[in-house]
Amino acid sequence: MPKSTSLKIQTIFGSPLRIVISLFFSFSLFGAPLSLKNTPYFHPNASVNIVIFYTTWCPPCQRSLALLGTVQKAHPEIALHRICVDDAQNQKKAVPYGLGQSIPIILIADHSGNVVKRFSALPDHSILNALIQRLEEGRLENGTLPADQRLDTWKMNRKGM
Repeated sequence: MPKSTSLKIQTIFGSPLRIVISLFFSFSLFGAPLSLKNTPYFHPNASVNIVIFYTTWCPPCQRSLALLGTVQKAHPEIALHRICVDDAQNQKKAVPYGLGQSIPIILIADHSGNVVKRFSALPDHSILNALIQRLEEGRLENGTLPADQRLDTWKMNRKGM
């Protein structure tokens, strides 16, 4: 009798369900915006909360940690939370935030705890600084300028043409 074969989907951290979960960017499984507010990763007095899920063996993770350390020195009012996902317990905690096949996962949240940006790779230093500056100035809405400011910018650009 021939042996039966089964298709296995392998991921870095385990079950195939985590692949599906990692497809969500700034939304929970129920479609609501992802928030850090009621988690240990939220500091209410910080203007910006940054969470990085990393491993010790990942070179991009180490570069991201170094970049975020530099950013934190430049912006001391931000809260930086580093979560090592080398062990299974921390991996399970990180799954709702999109941990699946790729690491590092970097979440940027505003002063209310709402996640406005999710990076799954090393972000550019200037982009990260601009994002933090906009968050500190209250000029972001889900990672972009608020609608009225986008419209004003568009109008100004049209007049300049």
